[in-house]
Amino acid sequence: MTLNTGTKTKGHAMNKTPKLTSLRFTLAVAAGLAASTMTGHAQGINASATLTDVPGAGGTFTYTLTLNNASSATTPIQGFWYAWIPGHFFLPTVPSSASGGLSGWSATVSSGSIMYQGTAANAIAPGQSDSFTFVSTDTPSTLAGSSGGFPIGDSVAYPGTINFSSASPNEQFTVQSVPEPSSLSLLVVGSVGWLVSVKRKFRA
Repeated sequence: MTLNTGTKTKGHAMNKTPKLTSLRFTLAVAAGLAASTMTGHAQGINASATLTDVPGAGGTFTYTLTLNNASSATTPIQGFWYAWIPGHFFLPTVPSSASGGLSGWSATVSSGSIMYQGTAANAIAPGQSDSFTFVSTDTPSTLAGSSGGFPIGDSVAYPGTINFSSASPNEQFTVQSVPEPSSLSLLVVGSVGWLVSVKRKFRA
């Protein structure tokens, strides 16, 4: 009986060895995939942008787009397609002009959108930003709104030449409209005036 027991114990140990090896291999593969995924998310561009306005003559507005590449990015931004994602051109009115400003980037109005293209020499490095302009009769409130269920500010940033894709390594994001100080002041003054008017009516 003692011999039989010893034989069975040895058999169990031999059976467990392949299972343990298989489990270790599976865990190693899973850890490798997780590390690969984390590395992929940590690389690339990290874009954000703001839109400010200055009222001009004849009902026009001069808009300034400030494009930022976060310090957490690992790749410079070289292209920026404003108010466009695949299949959608969001600007209600075609801008009368657009400029890359001091950035040295080119600016091309494409239907209801604008393509700003840089080069490897003037790309926006991680932690840096640059500004671009355009002129339009669309009001700030219009550009802060939506079109077809999408924010008009939806745009795509590129680590290289602009192409017709928003998929990685390109990045789709939404440009945020920011009121100019003058516009904000007018809003505050108007709100105060409205409150004073309401207060007077209650007193009367």
